[in-house]
Amino acid sequence: MTMFVKIVRVPGSVSEIALNDGATVADALAAADITPSSNEELTVNGHASAQDATLSDGARIVLAKAAKSAA
Repeated sequence: MTMFVKIVRVPGSVSEIALNDGATVADALAAADITPSSNEELTVNGHASAQDATLSDGARIVLAKAAKSAA
C-alpha cells in the first residue's frame, strides 16, 4: 500500500512524496533527494526523530536549521 509524506525544509521547499508502507525517514529523504546537513534538526510530526524511524501515512518531516546557542 502507498502512503504520502510531506517534507518541509526551512528555509526552502515543501515536497509531498509517495512511499511504500514501512518506509523510514531515511527512505523519504532519499526519495526527495535531500541530504540533511549537520546543522539541521529533524522532526517528524513535531517530535525529534532519528532517520531510522518508521513513518505513517500523512507524516510531516521538518528539517530546520538548529538555533545557535549563546556563548
